[in-house]
Amino acid sequence: MIARRNILVASAAATLLFAVAGCTAADSGTDSASGDAGSVEGKSICYVTLANSHPYVTPANEGAQAAADAAGVELTIVSEEFSAQTGAEQLNSCVSRGVDGILLWPADENSYLPGLLKAEQAGIPVVAIDTRAGDESMELIQSFAGADKYDQGKISAQQLDGALDSTGGIVVIAGQAGNGTEIARSGGFLDELESMGSGLEILATVNADFDQQKALVASRDLITKFGDQIKGVYAQDDTMAKGFLQALEESGLDFVPVVVGINGEAGAFDNIREGKQFSTILQPPFRNGELAIETLISVMKGETVPEMVPLENTIVDIDNVDDLEPAL
Repeated sequence: MIARRNILVASAAATLLFAVAGCTAADSGTDSASGDAGSVEGKSICYVTLANSHPYVTPANEGAQAAADAAGVELTIVSEEFSAQTGAEQLNSCVSRGVDGILLWPADENSYLPGLLKAEQAGIPVVAIDTRAGDESMELIQSFAGADKYDQGKISAQQLDGALDSTGGIVVIAGQAGNGTEIARSGGFLDELESMGSGLEILATVNADFDQQKALVASRDLITKFGDQIKGVYAQDDTMAKGFLQALEESGLDFVPVVVGINGEAGAFDNIREGKQFSTILQPPFRNGELAIETLISVMKGETVPEMVPLENTIVDIDNVDDLEPAL
């Protein structure tokens, strides 16, 4: 039986997620009936990003800027620095400025709803990047550009269960509680273990906020408490996987758990080659930023876009690590 104790989903101000919302073609003032996809050169986009400096977010911001430059669009980037309250205020400011489009990286599910309502009333399309907002908020967002985080959780469960022959104790090092990415990756992981009838036992779940130092501190406690009972580790990103591996090395204990991560960082590629990490899931941030801006520009032109414009989830393990390039 799968032990689900310690899986906490609490409200928090931020994560590593993003969302881009949009209006209908009629609301955005474009002529969809004529199919006129005119130039957006000189138009303005306000991008509420999760952070200015972060291993995943920074290259995503660079990709967004590159796509905007290529289209001749003026891009203003404001950073909520993992604070949903700050991001909500910035979203309201973007609407007040009367920009032509808004790209939003939600730090939580619900804080942006008032601003999204104002954007809709003003006819400003919004697209979400990397992280989905709550269901009510997503109804006001034209499209989401990013990886399927729920599917990433499912893939991680399959990786761990297969590598451990569906038996043994595991720990979960989750992201920021309440963040859309954390919720999706936790939900996909747990649902898939249950669906498979997995025999893995979750010994503990800790939230380390997608931060290596926090993961290091939390992992020291986990290793002290459980030691070699830890047969597997589900780290919800490669940064936190590094924190666990650092704590394991510091401990001096002689056991090698199966560690799975997400994002496809260069350090994870090295750890896979060295046998320290079992797998990661490639999620290219620069392309994520490009894709989000390209999607928003399509909406601004009055074009029809899917509700989700996905990045492909590619598993990286010892069999293909030398054939692929790290995402960051």
